Amino acid sequence: MRCSAYVQRAVLCLCLFLVCIRVQANGQLYSLQLQNASLEQAFKTIKKITGYSFSYTTDMLYRTRPVTVNVSNGTLEVLLQQCFANQSLTYIIDGQYVIVKEKPHIPPLPTPQTPVTEKDADFGNSDAVVVDITGHVYDEKGNPLTGATVKVMGTMNSVVTDKEGKFVITGAPNKAILEVSFVGYYGKQVKVVAGAELKVFMELYSSELDDVLILAYSTTTKRLATGNVTTIAGSDLEKQPVSNPLLGLQGRVPGLIITQATGLPNSAVTVRIQGYNSLSSGNEPFYVVDGVPYASQLIPGLNTNVLGGNGGNPLNFINPADIESISVLKDADATSIYGSRAANGAIIITTKKGKIGPLKTSFNVQSGWSKVAYRQKLLNTQQYLEMRREAFKNDNLPVPSITATPTNTDYDVNGLWDTARYTDWQKELIGHTARYTTVNANVSGGGVTTQYLVGAGYQRQTTVFPGDLSDNKASLHFNLNSSSLNQRFSMQLTNNFLYDVNRIINTDLTKAAYSLAPNAPAVYKADGTLNWMPNPAGSSTFDNPFAMFERKFQVTTYNFISNLQLRYRLCKQLTIKSSFGYTYLQNNDFLTQPLTALAPELRTNSQRASAFSNSNISSWIIEPQLNWNKGFGRSRVEALVGSTIQKNISKAQQFQAVGFTSDKIIEDIKSATTVSVQGSTAAVYRYNALFGSVNYNYDNKYVVNLNLRRDGSSRFGSENLFHNFGSIAGAWLFSNEEWMKSLVPGLTFGKLKASYGSTGNDQIGDYQFLSLFTSTSGGVGYQSTTGLAATGHTNPYLQWEETKKLQFGLDLGFVKDRILFNVNYFYNSSSNLLQPYALPAITGFGTVTRNFPALVRNYGWEMSLSTVNVKNADFAWSSSLNISIPRNKLVSFPGLDKSSYASRYVIGQPTTISQVYHFLGVDPATGMYQMADSKGLPTTNPSVLTDRTVVLNIAPKYYGGFQNQFSYKSIQLDFLFQFVKQLGYNTAALGNTNSGRFNLNQPVDILQRWQKPGDITSIQKYSTGITALLSTVNAASSDVYVADASFIRLKNVSCSWSVPERWLKRARLQTLRLYAQGQNLFTITRFKGLDPESQAVASLPPLRTMTLGLQLGF
Repeated sequence: MRCSAYVQRAVLCLCLFLVCIRVQANGQLYSLQLQNASLEQAFKTIKKITGYSFSYTTDMLYRTRPVTVNVSNGTLEVLLQQCFANQSLTYIIDGQYVIVKEKPHIPPLPTPQTPVTEKDADFGNSDAVVVDITGHVYDEKGNPLTGATVKVMGTMNSVVTDKEGKFVITGAPNKAILEVSFVGYYGKQVKVVAGAELKVFMELYSSELDDVLILAYSTTTKRLATGNVTTIAGSDLEKQPVSNPLLGLQGRVPGLIITQATGLPNSAVTVRIQGYNSLSSGNEPFYVVDGVPYASQLIPGLNTNVLGGNGGNPLNFINPADIESISVLKDADATSIYGSRAANGAIIITTKKGKIGPLKTSFNVQSGWSKVAYRQKLLNTQQYLEMRREAFKNDNLPVPSITATPTNTDYDVNGLWDTARYTDWQKELIGHTARYTTVNANVSGGGVTTQYLVGAGYQRQTTVFPGDLSDNKASLHFNLNSSSLNQRFSMQLTNNFLYDVNRIINTDLTKAAYSLAPNAPAVYKADGTLNWMPNPAGSSTFDNPFAMFERKFQVTTYNFISNLQLRYRLCKQLTIKSSFGYTYLQNNDFLTQPLTALAPELRTNSQRASAFSNSNISSWIIEPQLNWNKGFGRSRVEALVGSTIQKNISKAQQFQAVGFTSDKIIEDIKSATTVSVQGSTAAVYRYNALFGSVNYNYDNKYVVNLNLRRDGSSRFGSENLFHNFGSIAGAWLFSNEEWMKSLVPGLTFGKLKASYGSTGNDQIGDYQFLSLFTSTSGGVGYQSTTGLAATGHTNPYLQWEETKKLQFGLDLGFVKDRILFNVNYFYNSSSNLLQPYALPAITGFGTVTRNFPALVRNYGWEMSLSTVNVKNADFAWSSSLNISIPRNKLVSFPGLDKSSYASRYVIGQPTTISQVYHFLGVDPATGMYQMADSKGLPTTNPSVLTDRTVVLNIAPKYYGGFQNQFSYKSIQLDFLFQFVKQLGYNTAALGNTNSGRFNLNQPVDILQRWQKPGDITSIQKYSTGITALLSTVNAASSDVYVADASFIRLKNVSCSWSVPERWLKRARLQTLRLYAQGQNLFTITRFKGLDPESQAVASLPPLRTMTLGLQLGF
């Protein structure tokens, strides 16, 4: 017992001794005198006397000022405060390291005439010549600011506030003006009053202008950028329940329009930046993820019909929760250094990285539901049967009867189907509730030399279709940053992996939901089996949509993205760096067709079958670079030289397997009796480039940027393997001119910028310049050999498409940058366009790819306005508005009138036009649709070649978004309205095909049809005949089907509540946030179709989604 007591006392003494040492170390005093020394020399001297190491890059020291330190028996903090006084840098102390950081840009101090706020002391007058001044400095919430600098204007007399925010200045003039500054806060000037203790409240500084912009091979800020770049933070994506990060950009980026193909998980997405530059050789932007080029399209599989596009979009396989920011690059200055890959702009995705600090754990769970937002009003059973019977009457035919004519196939009216039955097929097929669940967790932290982040995610989405259908994703994100103690060598490794299993059906049920007869039979019989409703002969009369659920359709995807960056600083000005990237995207599809999916009468002569498809896109890239930076007085030059070596490999195979003996082995391809290859793809794309850039900055007033790149692509023949691209840009920050500061007092930021350059386009198929062949095995081969058939004609003279981009911009900031306005005008011209050229049949080929001397022009305006409307200690309200006004025109196309494109394009018109008939309504005498011929005369049989006289442009006239953010204490509310002004294909304008045909329901609008001679209406008579069908087809190619598809949509709402700090401390948590989110909540439109965005009648529209979530931080 006594020994134990001695041990306890010894341990207690040791702990007290260590605490004393710790206190003494933290309070150790130093003396240092330096006169006009460099900041770097000051760092070295302080390290010698204190043992603290400094972490910084030489780039930070280029524009620092000489340091004068005069400290006797002062703490480390006092030494550092004098070193960093009046510098553009600041610091934090982490253990035995002093981490140097860039200061945010602080606007100039108010002029001495600026009145003192009411929060300052009540100043009076004094006749004293010299006074002592005492006071405190606080933040907006009344918390003391430690380390704020208080200086007497016009003198060297300055002090730093203590831990209580207190300062004392001796020997100051009685009418002095104090300049108070603190990192991250607006500077403030205060009038001195003798004998009064001052209370100075500082205003927190925040400006979008100092947000970091991620460029191709560098970074900058909005303040100094010469190009047109928009960055969306990952925090904005986190407020939206979306599985594809591209959908989180809708309505937020000027010049960018995104269209979702369907409301199904993993559906295709169309992305256009500043319009359509090419006619048919690709308008997709260039995607880069963590410095690695990423595929813009998938290889087509078995799911192209249901998901749109090529079967989805590759960005579906990146977890939005792993994203730090997305930058959209638009003009030549921002994109030309990417060369031919970025003619249509670039989208750079940067994932989250580890940061210095203690270990942090974050956990985020979200769950919600989705529904179809809009339902059409369709005919009920009584109205439907009246339509059908009237159609027979108009055709002078009797209403059929199954009793009188057993072979009649009009089952909905002949008595076989129940004429008293009603089914709401919209409710049955697309009226269910889809579930949405996401779970994300990450761990991050690290010290000065090594930082890490590991994140994992899971997402599950079901569909509004019946059945057990779902998409399941699991993802892993890893980042490691490490550097040497002297910061000369550093490495960064980032890996992203996602595994996705999408169990869907291979047919969208939306079309069936809007077209099935309301008296169609029940989908299941009383015994639970599928109902095929056989006729007296035993043949099925009902194409049961639930037969789709007997089939199994699954798409499995593996996506891996990896990047390693190595960097070594050779000297102060010179750094060598290299990036190594690899991507692998694999899709495995299979679709089964068991006998139960077929009508019973077909099963005897049918076999079980399956289709299999697998594809993969892999790529690797190496980009060595040499960076040089140097300051010359007020000037600074940054230069970059680098090279790109890239290789993409695309492979795909599709198989058909037939003859399985059981449904249980139908997914096993080797169990089939017959396996046939339905198609295969094998392509290799090689790309090589040499690039360079020079950026010159004079005194943060004048910035010039030059980019050059020489590209080589394997998609062109030996005559045109390489091409040169480049750009030049400049910016004038006129708000930094002294004369401007006095000329426009309210102006805090002003910049004029311009850029011009060229980019290319090689978005054509591989090997188009070669003679192409395919193997043939029809019949008996000669001597049992497989033959070859020519499929493509050689053209070694293929050249690059080239897009020249000119852009002008103006940026303005007012009232301490609380009002920011930006306007850009772009003028892009694309020439040497790659198009298929029609060949005579005698050549044996349909087309050959060649360059056309056509010229396409895209031009327009982009504008954005950001405002901080209210901001105080408890309440803040900010708004942002962006609008884009794009225009597109085919300027020239020599020989267009004699080419196969004469019916597709018109010189002087946009490339997105449709040439259609002019609709004249219904002929009052016959009840049939009539069009205007080329002479304007009515006709029911228009000519495709001559009578399509109306030219309509379906591209948006303007689009944008309006966002607001409110915060009150710990409650935050965000909402975004997206708006688009456009024309679109209103497929519901005249009903579904021909009104009156079998098993084809219609919207209620067709009730206003023609019934008798003399009726004036826009809906033709009901009919079952082919003549009426052809008349409807003509009307569908007229201007009546192109209607106003403009809309205003409440795109996103996010509301959150953060638990107060005092509660968190009790629960030992760092953060706890509860939130609710909504997507596509409601739409204001005159469009009569399902959705004005997708404008499709056979595809599920984007869904309305609402979620609840919880976020924890430890």
